Parts: sequence; structure tokens; C-alpha cells
Amino acid sequence: MRRLCIALLLLVLLIWGSWWSLHAVEQVTGSIVREIQAGNLDQAHQHWDDAQLLLGSLLLHDEIDQADRLFDRVLAAHESESSEDFLLDCTELLAQLNHLPDLERPSFINLL
Repeated sequence: MRRLCIALLLLVLLIWGSWWSLHAVEQVTGSIVREIQAGNLDQAHQHWDDAQLLLGSLLLHDEIDQADRLFDRVLAAHESESSEDFLLDCTELLAQLNHLPDLERPSFINLL
């Protein structure tokens, strides 16, 4: 009976940890997306830099590195006032940021 209780406790902790991980990634990326859409690129980039430790511990580093490169491209296009490059890179960055929570979401594809 004691082993069953310990196993159930571990199961509950794993489920809670998975839920918290998904919720944390959704909150961080959602707030960054809203800041970008509002035009606050510097604030969004600062928020992104502050979230690197959390996201790096929860997500694949390749995905985070790709979003980081896209942030750099968006900021460079914004500074050079290249509206076509800015819109293209910004759209790609928003798609990448919206994709990050999907990596934590329990689905058949994530199990493969």
C-alpha cells in the first residue's frame, strides 16, 4: 500500500510539473507576442532575454536559438527601417513564438 501511495504521489507531481511547464511557456511567449504586436520591440526583446533561463530549462535549445536569431533580424530590420524585411521577419518571429508552447503540449507528435 505504501508503494502505491508513493507511486501515485510521483504521478501527481509529474502531471503538475508538466502542466506548470506548459503554463509557464504559454504565459511568457504570449506576453512577448502581445508586446511585439503592440509595437514594443525593445520591451519584448528585454522580456525575451529575461526569460532565457526559464525557457532554456524547459524547451529545446535549437528552437530557442532560432527565435533568438529571428529577434535579432527583426531588430536589425526595424533599425534600418526596411519595412518589407521587418514585416517578413516579424511574421516569422511571431510564428516561432506561437510554436514554442506546442512543444510542451501533450500530443502524439511530441511523443515520437
